[in-house]
Amino acid sequence: MIVVLDSGIWISAFQFGGTPQAALDSVFSEHTIAICDEIVAEVRAILVRKFSWKDEEVLYILREYTSDGLHVEVTGAVDGVCRDPKDDMVFECAVKAKAEIILSGDNDLLSVKTYRSIEVLTARQYLDRFASPRI
Repeated sequence: MIVVLDSGIWISAFQFGGTPQAALDSVFSEHTIAICDEIVAEVRAILVRKFSWKDEEVLYILREYTSDGLHVEVTGAVDGVCRDPKDDMVFECAVKAKAEIILSGDNDLLSVKTYRSIEVLTARQYLDRFASPRI
């Protein structure tokens, strides 16, 4: 299964851990992560500006999680899906990657629920439905 994580999931996982980190680790170990430059740029900008991460640290950890994933190019072809237009790139990333799931904590994305058979789920919903049980 191919999964796109919006920038909020990445940021929450890296900065706070918890459920977003558990979901990221589950996707990483059990599925394929799809990402685009726009999501990378947003994660970098927020972690560096708001949480004082070094840019090299952000790039390193993102590469660790996405090196075996799918990197797609977003061109603005998907428009008007989300009530926040800047979030349409997440849907385009998912469409181009042929993803089945978008993970998000953003209500603008979550309100869409499904787009072209791509489900938008919270980290908790993903873990409850798809993560392998821990022994």
